[in-house]
This record gives sequence, C-alpha cells and structure tokens, in this order.
Amino acid sequence: MIWRNAVRSGAARAGSAWFWGLLLAVGLALGTASARAETLLRLSETATVMVHPDELDASLRAEALAADPADAQRRVNAAMAEALAAAKAVAGVTVSTGGYFVWRVGPTPQDRTERWQANQSIELTSHDGTALLKLVGALQQKGLAVGQLGWRLSDTATKAARAEATTKAITALRGRAEAAAELLGLQFGSFKEVRLDSTRPQPGPRMMMMSAQAAPSQAAPPSAEAADVSIEATAEADVLLIAK
Repeated sequence: MIWRNAVRSGAARAGSAWFWGLLLAVGLALGTASARAETLLRLSETATVMVHPDELDASLRAEALAADPADAQRRVNAAMAEALAAAKAVAGVTVSTGGYFVWRVGPTPQDRTERWQANQSIELTSHDGTALLKLVGALQQKGLAVGQLGWRLSDTATKAARAEATTKAITALRGRAEAAAELLGLQFGSFKEVRLDSTRPQPGPRMMMMSAQAAPSQAAPPSAEAADVSIEATAEADVLLIAK
C-alpha cells in the first residue's frame, strides 16, 4: 500500500511539472510571436511657421556734456522728464527708463579742459508702429539720440506661433509613421514616447536694428520695416508598429 501511494504521488508530481512546463513553453512562444509582430520606429519632424512681428521697440537716450557734473545731470533730468511726459501722452505705448550714467571726460594732452557727461535711456514699446515712430521722431527733434529701433514678436505671438508649429510637427510625424508602416507591411500601433523640442533650441525672434544720432533738423520720423520671422518646433517619437 505504501509503495502504491508513493507511485501515485510521484506520478502526480510529474504530471504537475509537465503541465507547468507546457504553460511556460506556450507563454514563451506567445511572447516571441508578440515581439516579432512589433516594430519600433524612431522619427523626428520639424515644422516652421512664418510670423509677422507685431511689436515695435525703441530705445533713445538723453545726453548732456558740461563743465560741472551737476549741470550735466540737470540737463539730462530735464530732457528725460520732457520725453517721459510726451511718451505717456501717446496711447498704447509702454514706457520705462534705462540706466543713468555720469562720468568725467578729460583732461587729455590735447585738451586740458575737464568736462562731465551724463546720459539716461528711455525704452518704448508699442503694437502701433505708426504712433511709436511718430513719437520717436518727435523725441529726436528734442535732442534725444536713437540707440535702437526694430520690430520683434511679442511673447503672446511667439507662444501662439510655437503652438501652431508644434501641431504641424506632430501631424507630420503621425503621417510619416503611417506611411512607413504601410511600406513595411505593418500598421500604426501607438506612440511609445514623444519628445517636443528636445534636441534643437528654438531661434529667438530676429530684430531689425537701427542706430542713429539725434537729428534736430530732421522733420520726418524714422522708418522701420518688419520682415517675417520663422518659429520652429521639433517633435521626436518612438512609434510602435504592429502586424496587420
């Protein structure tokens, strides 16, 4: 009796081992078949959007040269107060002031006269180019020098353009994935991983620069023509292709 029970127990263990071994073999076979049915495709697409600059930026400075530092500063202060009042009177213009500097000029071997120079800048920004150019012209007539004048993209316009470029890049990426799958006799499965702007830094908006000295006798305001700028977005992805 004991021998028979031992035989039966051994047979049961052998049958159980065979069953689990079969399940393991089937699982490995299914896993291998599944792995063979999947193909990983790595793609990258860059889309570009051309945008017209929407913000004009100007920088002017009031300057004064005098034998006394206090006199030079008084002249700059008066010129800046007048410029600020004129700028704030124009609707839609954002006004701020830049650094204030005073330094001694001379004496030199050729000129033993000691003089002091002072200057301060005023920064102007507006979406209304016509109004701002007219203001800049008026400030030039008052003796201010133009240090910078140019169009640029505002932050809002830059974000909108980048969002549009990103949409185009992702759409193109999906199209390429489906086209590649068709050529390979497979079909699009899913995006396993998507990276946006991960390898290519975005170029900042280009600014047209113009430098000019004060021109009290010039009646016409300065000109500033804007050129379209390009905003790019890059989409990279690991794409899973599966058997049809």
